[in-house]
Amino acid sequence: MTFSEPRGGALIYILKQVFKFDLKKDYSVRLYRQGDEEDIVQLLQLVFNGWPHLDLKCSSLDFWRWKYQDKVLDRKIISVAEINNKIIGSTHPRLLKIKIFDKIVLCSLGGDVAVHFDFRNIGVWKYLRDFSNEEKKKAGVQYSYLVTGNPIVIKGFMRSKNYNLFPISLVNLVRIKDIDQQLQMMPVKNSLFKKLGFHAAKILNDITNTIRGSESVKQDLTIAETDNFDDRINIFWEEVSKQYDFIVERRRDYLNWRYCDPRCGDFIIKIAEYEGQILGYSVLRINRFLIDYPIGYIVDLLTLPSRPDVSEALAADAISYFDSNDVNIINYQVVKGHPYEQILKKHGFLNSRIKIHLFYNPLGNKDEIRKLKTSPENRIYVSWADHDVLPVRIPT
Repeated sequence: MTFSEPRGGALIYILKQVFKFDLKKDYSVRLYRQGDEEDIVQLLQLVFNGWPHLDLKCSSLDFWRWKYQDKVLDRKIISVAEINNKIIGSTHPRLLKIKIFDKIVLCSLGGDVAVHFDFRNIGVWKYLRDFSNEEKKKAGVQYSYLVTGNPIVIKGFMRSKNYNLFPISLVNLVRIKDIDQQLQMMPVKNSLFKKLGFHAAKILNDITNTIRGSESVKQDLTIAETDNFDDRINIFWEEVSKQYDFIVERRRDYLNWRYCDPRCGDFIIKIAEYEGQILGYSVLRINRFLIDYPIGYIVDLLTLPSRPDVSEALAADAISYFDSNDVNIINYQVVKGHPYEQILKKHGFLNSRIKIHLFYNPLGNKDEIRKLKTSPENRIYVSWADHDVLPVRIPT
């Protein structure tokens, strides 16, 4: 699929004048069909100036196939908009299960929504969204959610009657070894002010940690790297899920799809265990899309709530891994006020002050998610693993 210049309104005007048709009537929206993927990936690469902004050992097309064709849940609700048999828009809800209070609920994560530059401002995105929501309802999806940093989308959702902000705040924590290097590689406005603020926050955090002290790590655990999750992770899930009112289901099949397929990227999986019992795990990722400045992520960190020492040990292990790979900045996302926030702060992580906009849309008859505002923070779990992407630029 290729479109030549001019873009935007100029092309729309030409099409209307030359071909005498109304774009609002002449494009259509439908479900994905086998064979659409090459045009879809080409659209994503054009719209996002390269896609998926990850260092991969496979093609973007193979990555798309991993992400959207080889899912644990077989039902697919990918939708496309087309005109004259050319795909001009797409949306990719990803089905997953979430434990909300005492029920496992079918939900969808929104991502990779794209509309070609030449066909914007004619309602394509809204049509795709509405069409997709109807298909989700047919599939039994109870909630859809997405994270966005697009100010236009945020403004639209804030005014929407259907989309709500997640009732609990999220925080992205960062550990930066060299703030000068960070500001050089990712310049921001008021860099001097940012630098002074960083140092002040670091001093305050160090003082707080001195007063608080660290959790003593017990000597009855080992941490080892693995290339897949075995059946024991389901036992771990059954135990840990009891402690949460909101958490994406993390059974073996899902975790192995999410982290262990070579097409999804180089995830490092660490298992903490004692005498064969899994006490927790972490998943780490270095995004080397920016060749000169790799970005580190603690993508997932989950332990038995009764073992905060395991969280301490996995955090220390993660930092050691990133330091050994010369990563200057590490990101970790968590619910604000969750015990993991304090554990990571003990290891030098600071609040990045980035506002994370997590929106959800209840598609069923109930909205149980809104009730989470009365749940303790330690009973809600959201991490980078539950997002659609790992950004290549994290401002401070």
